[in-house]
Amino acid sequence: MKTRDLIGVNPHRASWNDRTQSWDTTDTGLKSVAQTEFSLGAEKKVSEEMSLSGRFIYKHLLQTIEDVGILEKNPYGGESEQYYIANPGMGWVLPVSKGGKFEARFWESPKAKREYYGINLALEKRFSNNWQGGISYTWSRMTGNYGGLSSSDEGGRNSPNVERYWDLFYERYDLHGRPLDGVLPSDRTHCFKAYGSYAFPFGLTVGVVAYGRSGLPLTTSLSFNDMQIFPDGYFDTGKRYPFLFTMDLYLEYNLRIAKKFTINLNATIFNVTDTDTIQGYYQRPNYKTITWTQDQILSKALNWKDYVATNEPDPRYGQWTSRYGPRSWRLGARFSF
Repeated sequence: MKTRDLIGVNPHRASWNDRTQSWDTTDTGLKSVAQTEFSLGAEKKVSEEMSLSGRFIYKHLLQTIEDVGILEKNPYGGESEQYYIANPGMGWVLPVSKGGKFEARFWESPKAKREYYGINLALEKRFSNNWQGGISYTWSRMTGNYGGLSSSDEGGRNSPNVERYWDLFYERYDLHGRPLDGVLPSDRTHCFKAYGSYAFPFGLTVGVVAYGRSGLPLTTSLSFNDMQIFPDGYFDTGKRYPFLFTMDLYLEYNLRIAKKFTINLNATIFNVTDTDTIQGYYQRPNYKTITWTQDQILSKALNWKDYVATNEPDPRYGQWTSRYGPRSWRLGARFSF
């Protein structure tokens, strides 16, 4: 496709788009991303200023859109990745025997799965007698094989619908040939939140927000054929990052200078507790990328642990890589007249 810019005096000014169109690699029966959701809640008035509430939420992913890849022979005698824009586990990416385009010898593309269950309990007091506050607790569980449009497999990478989830036939499997299906990398079992503020009669308002939450699951990953895989499935270690607790503090003071002129001075102190809880571990045991053929992968007969032990294991494995950010603050001023 060629387009010309007719604006201006330069007759040679033009632009081209030489990118290959993907009409022949987009499933003609493609379905839109969809999920179902069910929620049930109730709220009870405890007093004139206080209420107690509870809520249950269930979310079920029906299907998503992703680029699903396969290795195909190229004109140079090697293999290249060919991607199809499709619904994983449906249509074109199924085996030929089921109406798809993939060879039967490959592990079948599993459907995208994400199940979320959550229960939230909250006790809140509205502002009266110069103060307000509340406390809440959420228990939740997120399982499946698909983290969403922002890939939790890749640390939150944002490439919607073209992540690395299904780029090759074995990526949604462990190295034993079992489909991935377990606690997702973004799962947090317990979350607590408490907040409150008090307005002093001389113009000062003090507010706090405190958080407590379970750590994310720890899952072993491998550098494998120039990509990442989970050789023993999600949450194979059975361990999580440490529980995190932190608190933010807010201060605001209103100073009236004249009848219609007020200065508002405020300060926010983030992580006032100076929490430095570990937020990242190096979870990849191999320094040298493992390169195995498709036939070797399909055999399910290779032991990755023995291979890594004798082929440059990474000394960083199991070491922490990041901690929660240090205490910081922000100052502000606002004039009203």
